[in-house]
Amino acid sequence: MKIDTIEVADVQSIAGNMRNGGYRLVVVTCTPADEGYYITYSFEKETDLRHYRITVSEGTKIPSIGSSYGGAFVYENEIHDLYGFTFEGMSLDFGGTFIKTSVPYPFKKKEQPAPTVTVVKEAKE
Repeated sequence: MKIDTIEVADVQSIAGNMRNGGYRLVVVTCTPADEGYYITYSFEKETDLRHYRITVSEGTKIPSIGSSYGGAFVYENEIHDLYGFTFEGMSLDFGGTFIKTSVPYPFKKKEQPAPTVTVVKEAKE
C-alpha cells in the first residue's frame, strides 16, 4: 500500500483534486506516531485506492476538507473529540460533543512519568 506524504497546507487542494477526479472519500484516520500523529486521507475511484498522509503535532490546526467532501465532518469531529485536533472550516462542527467520553481526548498521547527505582533492603535481625 502506497501512502503519499503531503504537507498540512496541501490537504484542501489534494481533496479538491480528488473530488474533481471523481474519487470518493473512503475514510480519514488518526494514529499516534513517534513524532506526533499521522492523519491519513483515503480516496477511491473504481479499483484505484489512494492514501495521503500528514504528520502533525499536538495543537496543529488542520484545514477541513468539508468544502470538497461534505461528509468529512464525521471524521473531523471524531478526530477532534478523540485526539483533540482542531479542523478549521468544518461544514458541521459539533463543538466537542460528537462523541461523548468520560475523559477529554482519550486517544491523545499521555505524558509518561519518569521511571523510579525503589531500593528494598532486607531487615537484619
